[in-house]
Amino acid sequence: MLRPQQCTRSAFAASPKGLARALLPAPSIARRSRITAVRVVNESPIVEDYGHGKTRFNAPVFNGTRWSYHQDTGRYQRHLQSIFRSVTFRNLQAPLSMLSLISCLVVIYRTAVEMDMVTDYFEGVHFTDTPFQLTSFALSLLLVFRTDASYSRWCAAMDAWSELRTCSAALMRKAASWIKDASILRRLVRWVAAYALCLMVQLRTDAGTDEEAASLRERLAPVLRPAELEEVVAAGPYYHTFCLSVLTALVEAAEVGEGREGAMLEDLAAFAKAAGECEKILRFPIPLTYTRHTSRFMLLYLGALPVALYDSCDWATIPVTATISFLLLGIEDIGVQIEEPFSILPLPEICADLHTSAELVVTQRKLVRCLAAPDSCDADWEKALSSVSLSSAEDVEPAGAAVVAGARAGGGSGGGSGSPRSPCAAHRDAMSSKAAAGVAALRGGYSGSGVNGNGKGAGPVAAIHDASTPSPASSPVPATGPSAGVNSSRWPR
Repeated sequence: MLRPQQCTRSAFAASPKGLARALLPAPSIARRSRITAVRVVNESPIVEDYGHGKTRFNAPVFNGTRWSYHQDTGRYQRHLQSIFRSVTFRNLQAPLSMLSLISCLVVIYRTAVEMDMVTDYFEGVHFTDTPFQLTSFALSLLLVFRTDASYSRWCAAMDAWSELRTCSAALMRKAASWIKDASILRRLVRWVAAYALCLMVQLRTDAGTDEEAASLRERLAPVLRPAELEEVVAAGPYYHTFCLSVLTALVEAAEVGEGREGAMLEDLAAFAKAAGECEKILRFPIPLTYTRHTSRFMLLYLGALPVALYDSCDWATIPVTATISFLLLGIEDIGVQIEEPFSILPLPEICADLHTSAELVVTQRKLVRCLAAPDSCDADWEKALSSVSLSSAEDVEPAGAAVVAGARAGGGSGGGSGSPRSPCAAHRDAMSSKAAAGVAALRGGYSGSGVNGNGKGAGPVAAIHDASTPSPASSPVPATGPSAGVNSSRWPR
């Protein structure tokens, strides 16, 4: 039997489609309700079996398998069965209990009056549902506005982080093409990842608390060097602003030229814009008067509902009132939860994806240059060709090396025919041979340094990667894809 705070793999039961569900424990009542919203993505977890005993729990970032599970028509049964362990139900236990108690008192009193057990203090008063019919449209408008306003804030937060990820990819792509100093590139990778992580920590924890400092150290320890980490912690409370200043200094130190430097600084300006949008969403909620009035309206409306329902529902008034209360209060509670979206959005996965993408761009920069201009990196291609095994180079033309050698020697002849060839033809054959060798090299896998985390050994492409080895502190986040390999054990939520 599982303990209240345990959830092991034994709790999962695979279905014919290889999917599984699990009953997750409810969080402690003492924790803030907004923290419980983080668990909404784990209400119906699935397990993907990769063979050899390797499994991965579903991530909030969807993939094809997760979408298939989400869109399957069996969701109606799953969602109905999980209603009592859902986040919404747990959040609404207190108001639902109060409204159910009111319903019980109304039913008991009306029943006692009918049995002449107590005095009817409302004799001559006829209870009708007319007031509810007149006010139901106002309640509908309130709920629609609440959910629409909250969802717009959710979308704005998601757009800000998407913009941050896009601009970071553009910045690193430009840096890998324009900056020659490998040490500056490695520092750029570290500080771009640190910027995103600092922003996430500031959005999820209260400023100046021990929780913020501990979370910051935990997140940045795998990314920054110890001395850099201490400088960031000492630069609070606006840690992401400090990281942005470091990035700006790195761009200026690269000396890539005024035009290129301006293009990279525009990407950094987009970093600041995304952070400003997130801080605006976090610090300025929907007007509190509106939220308070909606809550009061809902409680008064639902509290008086049993009085109007008793004449037609009798004892069924209790479950009917509880059901209606859950449905209406659930809509309002969901709106309140997504009003602050940063505790629910998959920010750790976005940060991990951003870091991995930056590492890959820098690591593959020499390969990209050779693919774009093969003649400019003959030595690197010779290394790649010499390291290609027979199994990985099955698609390379056997005469490719001879064509390349003939082209470099002035290429009066090519292939094995001995007939004269034009310099353009020799050059074209040389480029085709190099491109074919590059494809074969790519099939051998990336560097075994852990950049892509696929568990493969050093492939042929490792010979033409950057000769400089990243420091242990700047090692990338292991991932088999942009975000699929990021799980809750690596990036706890």
